[in-house]
Amino acid sequence: MRTPMRRWISYPILCNYYITTRCNARCVFCDIHHKNGKDADPEAVFRNLRDLKKLGVRFVDFTGGEPLLHPHLADILREAKRLRFFTTVTTNGLLYPKYAEKLRGMIDLLHFSLDSPVPDQHDAIRGVVCFHHVMESLTVAEALGEKPDILFTVTEENKQHLSEMARSAQKDRRMLLLNPVFPYCGNKAVNKKTLEEILGMASCPYVYVNRGILKLMKQGGNRTDRPRCRAVTTTVVISPDNCLLLPCFHRASQRIPIDGHLFKVHHSPFVQQVRKREGRFPFCGGCTISCYFDPSFTYGMDGYFFLSQISKVKYVWDKYIRASAKNLLKSRG
Repeated sequence: MRTPMRRWISYPILCNYYITTRCNARCVFCDIHHKNGKDADPEAVFRNLRDLKKLGVRFVDFTGGEPLLHPHLADILREAKRLRFFTTVTTNGLLYPKYAEKLRGMIDLLHFSLDSPVPDQHDAIRGVVCFHHVMESLTVAEALGEKPDILFTVTEENKQHLSEMARSAQKDRRMLLLNPVFPYCGNKAVNKKTLEEILGMASCPYVYVNRGILKLMKQGGNRTDRPRCRAVTTTVVISPDNCLLLPCFHRASQRIPIDGHLFKVHHSPFVQQVRKREGRFPFCGGCTISCYFDPSFTYGMDGYFFLSQISKVKYVWDKYIRASAKNLLKSRG
């Protein structure tokens, strides 16, 4: 008989808060720009943040769309920090130089999307001219004392630049996050050979690869008979129109209006029933969407847990210890 996986988390630790569906890019691997553009009501966000705190959430990823298009992003981040959340924002860099000073010190994990060291290729992937905006954004952010990361979405079309991107990260002492594209809106997942190439970069300084995600992808993704996904348990997903999305954003089959009662809604019998089926819906078979498996790997002690934790320890070492030590040595001449 198979030993049940040990579990210790029964509450959500992450909120993927889609504060807007508007976007100023047209990325080839994303379809959000086809949706009706809408911004979250800031007052509703403030109420939900208070309830997220009561639920036990510690990390809030303010996402979209392009989150910097939300006119009240700075106010939202300020409230999140007041409530002592750990915040994340990923941006294409088009607007960051304009708002950088307002956002200073309020984003714990600031990610700039960069999908190629070749300007024309990056711009083609993003559907707009933005390579030079990313470069400018990195310079501006670091001048303000921020520690931005580069998020590189790896596809079969840009994988040949893995080594060059890693060398650049080492030269600049700037973290490079390698995120293999997952099947969604017509995307094709990278093949196993490419996954091995990405895994080969995992030991490089200043390169972050979630080894647990790579293992899941190599094994064919989530299995509905033995699911590893804990999307409903670990992650609260909120849409700009103030609905709780279940079981996740990408496969949302249920939209529950929050109406100022997120804590109550999340504890409702219906949500608990959906939670019992997390990872077991027909559309969950083969899923490898990293933004749900990353937190899911903290729920249960198994091989995925240990591989994921090893990767996170390396991230902290490279970003906050290795880089600081080298900067100190450099300043001393």
